[in-house]
Amino acid sequence: MINIDWDTNFEVGHERIDSEHRVFLNLIRTISTEVEANSNKERILRLLAELVKYAEFHFLSEENEMLRVDYPGYDEHRHEHEKLLTKFTDMMAQFRSGALPLDSIVEFVFLWFALHTTQVDKRLGEYIQQNDKL
Repeated sequence: MINIDWDTNFEVGHERIDSEHRVFLNLIRTISTEVEANSNKERILRLLAELVKYAEFHFLSEENEMLRVDYPGYDEHRHEHEKLLTKFTDMMAQFRSGALPLDSIVEFVFLWFALHTTQVDKRLGEYIQQNDKL
């Protein structure tokens, strides 16, 4: 079970992005708790769908922020978002068909969150702090 609290290591230094990341982590923890409780497959699939929708929203939000500050790593960062969403939706399809255990998806989503936030998003946060004119 993923039972990790928000940590300052996840902060990128941008209030809205950090707030959205908190919601994202809470969704991951909720899914992990439901998996641990052996909730029905439909409930878990709906939570995973919610996570996909939230990720789409959050990625668009981040990408708009990148465009606002003319972030030089925009294309690479956006491509990373696309790859993550594609892998996640592929894994969900494999889970639906019974070809992939749910634990694999939960682990992937948490590692994706932890690594993407502390590495890729951290660079974005630093750039925004140094170059934001507003």
